[in-house]
Amino acid sequence: MVKSRSLHLLFTGWCHCRYSLSVFNVGIGLDLSVGVEGVLPSLARPANASRIFHGIVFDAGSTGTRIHVYTFIQKDPELPLLEKETFQSVKPGLSAYADTPETAGETVRQLLRVAKKAVPHVEWERTPVVLRATAGLRLLPPKKAQALLDEVEVAFEESPFFVPDNSVHIMNGTDEGILAWVTVNFLTGQLQAKTKKTVGTLDLGGASTQITFLPKFKTIESAPPDHIARFDLLSTTYELYTHSCTDTHQTDSSLERKVFESSCLSRKFREDWSFGGLTYKISGIPDGSTGFTECYKEMLKVVKGVIHQPPELQDSNTFYAFSYYFDIAVEAGLIDERRGGMVKVQDYSIRAKEVCNKLSMYLATKPFLCMDITYITCLLKDGFGFKDETILKLTQKVNNVETSWALGAIFDYFQNIKIH
Repeated sequence: MVKSRSLHLLFTGWCHCRYSLSVFNVGIGLDLSVGVEGVLPSLARPANASRIFHGIVFDAGSTGTRIHVYTFIQKDPELPLLEKETFQSVKPGLSAYADTPETAGETVRQLLRVAKKAVPHVEWERTPVVLRATAGLRLLPPKKAQALLDEVEVAFEESPFFVPDNSVHIMNGTDEGILAWVTVNFLTGQLQAKTKKTVGTLDLGGASTQITFLPKFKTIESAPPDHIARFDLLSTTYELYTHSCTDTHQTDSSLERKVFESSCLSRKFREDWSFGGLTYKISGIPDGSTGFTECYKEMLKVVKGVIHQPPELQDSNTFYAFSYYFDIAVEAGLIDERRGGMVKVQDYSIRAKEVCNKLSMYLATKPFLCMDITYITCLLKDGFGFKDETILKLTQKVNNVETSWALGAIFDYFQNIKIH
């Protein structure tokens, strides 16, 4: 069975890019209790008691569905503390059930049982549950995507949790990038600190990628007015550059013939892959050239010149990178899966050359590693414009909390953040 997200991105027609400057009103004092009391059903509490509240976020991604159950403690007038996160995921993603949407509802019900165990019974009716779908559903025909969302809404209404208005919807890539940035900078303490020093974020999912960071004034000044977005979270203003890439539905004559050949694959590789209701023949090029140079040329065709490159990225120091950046670094042996680690952009490049120039060694166990790691190398260098020396901090968790946009999404809900 084919397991390659870069192949998935190539098939979806990489790359439609959206980039914007997003102005956050984000400050040094986060009091979620203000938003909580305004949006949740009331529940009597003793005077001067700490507020303990919960939030449930479903991440309906292209490769799986994940549930995040957050527990917060608010002690007036202190900042709220994220006490813990309960996390679980299932595969495949909801988009795999496009022709059997009722199965999507069962997937959600299965994960709701996790939430029932994590949230005390007395808090169920006060605990909001929301689902945000990403590129997997964005790529489906609208009617099929809506049928899946309808099944999720039914499952939510059957649950004992608080179901707010607009609890289920498809999130755009720009919001995805911004909320992931909020998550990482909250968990690393940057949003609470009296400094504007923040970290940039890189996210690469099954069908889209996002880059988000605090830009310099020149980048802000050169952005078109309609690429400015604002939302209120705290009291200090942050201006963020966020760039999202996803499908354009471009076509290729070979794909129309349901055949995909690549110099990133061993000449001996042959496999069928089902995607979008069709089955494709995936293979190496029997009489063609292989190796890193040829593979990189293929990746350049879908990356070079179609992704906006802010010049300041060439001077960037450190970015947090997660999702597929992390997974491939683990598979390539660049980092330890449990601890994560720091790598330079050039580390991906060096490892890609080693793998791609010895494809036969990986045919049986990791046939797509050359394609995947070369794609990431090309995306970072010729897509976004990072230098070889740029450091990426690869991690799945910060302070034992998943590095996902989901935490940012629950802040979005409690504070009624409006990104525009």
